[in-house]
Parts: sequence; structure tokens; C-alpha cells
Amino acid sequence: MAEIIHIPGSAFSAQASENLVEYPVYAKILHLGLVLSVTFELWNSLAALWFANFTWFPLHVLAGLILTGWLVLTWLVYVFTPWGRHLLRTWFSWRTPQAVGHDLARLFRGKLPSHGVRPGLSSLWQAIFFIGVSIVTFGGFIGWLVLRGDLHLSGGAQIGLTLMRLGTPLLAYLWIGHVVMATYHALRGEALWRIFAVWKRG
Repeated sequence: MAEIIHIPGSAFSAQASENLVEYPVYAKILHLGLVLSVTFELWNSLAALWFANFTWFPLHVLAGLILTGWLVLTWLVYVFTPWGRHLLRTWFSWRTPQAVGHDLARLFRGKLPSHGVRPGLSSLWQAIFFIGVSIVTFGGFIGWLVLRGDLHLSGGAQIGLTLMRLGTPLLAYLWIGHVVMATYHALRGEALWRIFAVWKRG
């Protein structure tokens, strides 16, 4: 069970807050869809940027459209469900700077920071990655619409291409860090993979 820190001012009852620590099935499905689509888009983009390999470009466009819709759905779930709003409050909690400092201090002492739905280094990393993916994907989608002539926005195509060109390598580093730390947690016996287990509760 992931650790949770109560955030003052929450409108939830104590019982509801306890339930929010678990990952509902819809959250697991959203997370799995994001992982698969973001991973494909990210490494396909790097192949195009660094090696001029456009072999998978038609699939890249299709996956980008799917990812755009999936991100819109994810944001709607985050904003309009109790679990999603709790997650956003955790990411942007006023406790975050202090919690991140505490986690970094533990890390420098050789102790792995806690994970889960709680303010801290793990949540900050997730928030930055998710927002970065959203900005690059939505920027790329707008640029694609402009290039197709479906949207008339001065400089829109250049903005989209620039966001993808600059954002993709940064997201790759965040992706690698995410995978490395998730693997390390898993090797320590911490059940991170439950966030994909749609057949299990919690």
C-alpha cells in the first residue's frame, strides 16, 4: 500500500482519503495507455531526430493522434474525479518543496525515498514528466493541424516542431530515469507494477 500524506484543506472525508491511496482500475488503464503510447512516440521521435529514420513516420502520426486523445481523457479524469484531483493536489502540494528536500537528503545518505501518492521527489518527477509530455504532444498536434491546413495559426507549425525538437530529448532523459528508479524499487520488492494490474484491487 502506498504511503499517503494528508493535505490540509481537502474536502474529502477520512474514509474517502484512505480509498484514494489505491489505484482505481480506470487509473491503471490510463497509466498503461500512457506508458505504451509515450514510449513508442518518444523513441520513434528520437530515431527521426538523431538518425533521420522516418520509417515509422505514418505510425508515429497515428500514435501521436491516439496519445493526444488519451492525454485529453487523462486530464479530464484527473480534473473531474476525486482520485484524479487528489493526485493533482499531491503533485502541486505546498508540502512539495519541503518533501523533495527531505527525499534528496535521504537519497544522499544512501536511503531510497518513498514512492506512491505523496508529495516528494517521485511525485515531482511524475508531474514534470506528465506536463512535459502534454506540452510536447499538444504542440506537435497543433503543428500537424497547421501543416495539413486544418488550422490557420501563424507560426503554429514552427512552434510545434520546436517543442518536439527540444522537448523530446529532455523527455527521453526523464523516461530513462523513471524506468531506472521503477526497476530499482521493484528489485527491492516494492510492488510498483500494481499500477498496471487492472485485474487487482489497489
